[in-house]
Amino acid sequence: MEIRVIEGIGRVMEGMQNLRSFAELNHAALYKILKKHDKQCGSHIGLTTLFPKVVDESRLGDMSRFDDLHAKLRELSLLSSHTEGLSASPEVARLAAGLGFRATAPQGSSQNELLVSFFFGVSTSFVLSLVLLLWLPAKDPKTFSDCYFMAPFPVFRVVFSVLLGLWCIGFIAMACDKVDINHMFILRVDPKCRVTSDWFFSRASMLTALWILTFGMYVIDYKWEVLPTVWSKAGYNKRSSVHFVLYPSILLVCTLAGLLMPSVICRNRYKCAVLRSVGRTVAAPLFPVDFGDNIVGDVLTSLSKPMQDIPAALCYLFQSHPQTENMVERFKKNGHTCNAAAMQFVLPLIAGLPYLWRGLQCLRRYRDSVASKNTDITHLFNFGKYMACLGVVLAGAICPSRIGIVVVVSVVATAYAGFWDLAIDWGLGYYDLIPSCWPQASLGSGSSSLLDASNGQWRRSYSNGDGMPEQNGQTRKPGRSLSRHVYWACSILDIMLRCTWVFTLMPPHIVTKHIVWRVVFVSVISSAEVVRRSMWAVLRIENEQISNASGFRALLWVPKRLNSGARPRPALMNQDLHSPLLL
Repeated sequence: MEIRVIEGIGRVMEGMQNLRSFAELNHAALYKILKKHDKQCGSHIGLTTLFPKVVDESRLGDMSRFDDLHAKLRELSLLSSHTEGLSASPEVARLAAGLGFRATAPQGSSQNELLVSFFFGVSTSFVLSLVLLLWLPAKDPKTFSDCYFMAPFPVFRVVFSVLLGLWCIGFIAMACDKVDINHMFILRVDPKCRVTSDWFFSRASMLTALWILTFGMYVIDYKWEVLPTVWSKAGYNKRSSVHFVLYPSILLVCTLAGLLMPSVICRNRYKCAVLRSVGRTVAAPLFPVDFGDNIVGDVLTSLSKPMQDIPAALCYLFQSHPQTENMVERFKKNGHTCNAAAMQFVLPLIAGLPYLWRGLQCLRRYRDSVASKNTDITHLFNFGKYMACLGVVLAGAICPSRIGIVVVVSVVATAYAGFWDLAIDWGLGYYDLIPSCWPQASLGSGSSSLLDASNGQWRRSYSNGDGMPEQNGQTRKPGRSLSRHVYWACSILDIMLRCTWVFTLMPPHIVTKHIVWRVVFVSVISSAEVVRRSMWAVLRIENEQISNASGFRALLWVPKRLNSGARPRPALMNQDLHSPLLL
């Protein structure tokens, strides 16, 4: 709270300085206008008579009021324990509290915009070239093997999921900033954190260009045998080679280096905080659940299919190379080169554990609500939703050949989860989607709906329309941040992607037997679920801010976001193109 007070004082200080500069600018402008007037009219009335009169009446030359306000702000900023013994300006107090410099640049810095634009252009040209390379026929089609060519796809797909995750996190942060959703406060992120959407977009654009380049080099090398083969006689055919494993290996190492690279913005303590949140989620129900852990648990459920690529990728990387005929046939049959018997147990376990962890979080929240004598059975219904999703995993693993059972369980889980997304997680009701039917229309212009923050119940009452708490202690629900059309679009997309999401929990061979279409199907469905979860997260955080839907906060009030648009001062940064990569 003290940090937020210092931040608030800093904002007032900046506003006061801007107002003082505005007064000085008007003072100078008035002088130049009247001087021009005297010159054109050939008189001295403007400067000798009008100018002193206007300055005196408007107090343009009186800067003592700003000096008094500066002194009061300085006194207030030094009352915090973070600035004990310090005698300096509010800006120095902010720095002493570890809040960094205030923004002197707009929301999107020119360096980051240039960097993202450069890599986006490079990636676009690479994608067009890659499509052409995949379409062209291979050299010596008799030795070209689709299965051998696609065997390293689990590694490429793991890296692609990481990149997609970076893009989606950046999208969530950017969307929240655009509509004034204080996601940093809702997620209980360190107020000193300066990680914004620009950082995620910069890293994602750089690594995406690297991914496309590396994958394109692999395609060219395998299809047209650019480099000489090594130990091809021990492999599947004469096109086999040891060096093909280097492409996914190098890409994986570069991606890990890009994520773990030291940064003055995304510090290691922030990365460790994310890891601790994941650890608390995995250890559920041993730890109390906050909103950040809640979101992490939901994100892990959407990453269940991408995480299934991890053992397949490890098998490919650590098995002998070049690949033998036995390994190629295993990939053709199962979609991976691992032992089929072991993967029948490992894959459902990876897919089901996130739903189990999330369900245990719901049970922990129910237990905590009972202990606080504010029992909320909604957590039990939420637990049932994740158990229904877990049922899809079990049905696909135990009886994949019984399509009827799998379909019934999947339909129940999809309907359950889809309704929960719209009605509970997003808090969308009939009147949110069709505002013309809002009962306020029948109450008159001075009426509104009220939300009691203590129990989440809607009530009708009269208000003066200022959005402040009523005299009876009730608080009006703040307006939605997005338009009705966005909610309609998100609702439809969520239901559609929920239907495809079910396939991520089932073995892919249920859908298609062809190895090429199976690989493409898994890649598209896994990516679609990650995109759906990012869209879901924005509306989920928005609902949490405006209604305290899950009751994680004692107050409905949410402060304005700290350091919105903050960036380091350009003088403290290297001005070359590479500097954003190291921030």
